[in-house]
Amino acid sequence: MFSQHSLLKRTMPMFIQAAEAHRKPRWLPVAKSKIYRIPKRPVISEDERLELLRLNNNYKTQMRAIRRFYSEDMIKEQESRQSASSEMSQRLEAEEWARCVELNEKWNLEVAKEREERRKLEIQAIEEHALKRIEADDLKLKERIAKASAEIKREKELSSTFITPETLEAAIEHALANPTDYNFAIDLKGNLYQGKETKIELVKEKDTRVNA
Repeated sequence: MFSQHSLLKRTMPMFIQAAEAHRKPRWLPVAKSKIYRIPKRPVISEDERLELLRLNNNYKTQMRAIRRFYSEDMIKEQESRQSASSEMSQRLEAEEWARCVELNEKWNLEVAKEREERRKLEIQAIEEHALKRIEADDLKLKERIAKASAEIKREKELSSTFITPETLEAAIEHALANPTDYNFAIDLKGNLYQGKETKIELVKEKDTRVNA
């Protein structure tokens, strides 16, 4: 069994209209009918004006107090955060500084070790180079001594043929008795003829031509 209200609700259509606040967009111009209209100022009594002024002053005072309270609270909170962050940053900076110092000392030890090894290798190379130069100089000195000794020996052997004041007259007599002629001549065939007075015999070539 259905009631009369439920039957009416089922059979009659429902019309719903939403009440919305309508406001003209701000970018549209003023309507032509309202261009020259001057709105009338509302007239209020003196008591109502004083009451509105009192309420406005109370509202401003309360809002100013609330803003000051929140600003002071925010300043205190910001200061506490800054102090906490500064302490934390100082602690982190101190830890970072200690870590950097430790790492720097480690690097310094490694660099000092590498430098010491490099210095040892350089000193060893310098010593080897100096030893090679000394050996080369010793070898050159020995060669010079050997060459000088050979030269001295040769000069000693040649000294027996030197003309001394005691053998000067004998050398002159020997040179006069055995004159030496250093002149020579060379023909077209490369034959050498010693002496200025040497006679050259010309050899006639045989005529090998065949008579026609």
